Amino acid sequence: MKNNPIGVFDSGVGGLNVLNKCAELLSHEKFIYLADEANMPYGNKPPEDIKLAATACAERLFSLGCKALVIACNTATVTAIDGIRALYPSRIVIGLEPAVKPCYRELGKMGYAVALVTAATYRSTKFNRLLQSCEGKIKPLVYADLARNIEQNVDNIQALKPKLFEALGSYRDAEAVILGCSHYTYVKDIISEFYDGNVKIYDGAEGAAARLKYCLELSGLLSQETAEHPPVTFLSTFKK
Repeated sequence: MKNNPIGVFDSGVGGLNVLNKCAELLSHEKFIYLADEANMPYGNKPPEDIKLAATACAERLFSLGCKALVIACNTATVTAIDGIRALYPSRIVIGLEPAVKPCYRELGKMGYAVALVTAATYRSTKFNRLLQSCEGKIKPLVYADLARNIEQNVDNIQALKPKLFEALGSYRDAEAVILGCSHYTYVKDIISEFYDGNVKIYDGAEGAAARLKYCLELSGLLSQETAEHPPVTFLSTFKK
């Protein structure tokens, strides 16, 4: 079991950043990455559809012998992780959550942060509990089609600059930006440009990777293989 792969899934390319952070921190581990393109994007779907899609990804990866699972998607995490953990109580299941708490801790007394999130994350109970604990200093911004736009323009990401600048226009005085979807890492440089490089941008990828390593160590499941950076297996679902 120690040398079995780790499963990582997202609705598309967004989770690749999470995969990279995990692979950097756990360089002896094998990974299987599943892009659920048949159901991309998750962020505009109703909760039950997201739960079905995410659970199907978990089932597929565990059926392939994965010793742990990383849900490399904020939307799927806040919507489906509790159900997946209930189905697999003996397995390690790590989620990706908006880095609201670390951002809030570091904000200045008069500052606020923008949390750029999907519609599904915005509606979720988990996210709203996080917001309520932050005294109104985290302001959510829903950009409904951004994940899909990123998938469609991944080779020409600058094409998204005008609309993203427009969306951020009312938050020019923000002190920080929280990336509430793994896809949004692709527009990190555009966001930084909007703020002239004067904001800190938070995402949850490093935290998820660190949590994965901790849980593997705690469970005695770190790989015993010696090869640096074993190959990653890439899988995909396809739209019918």
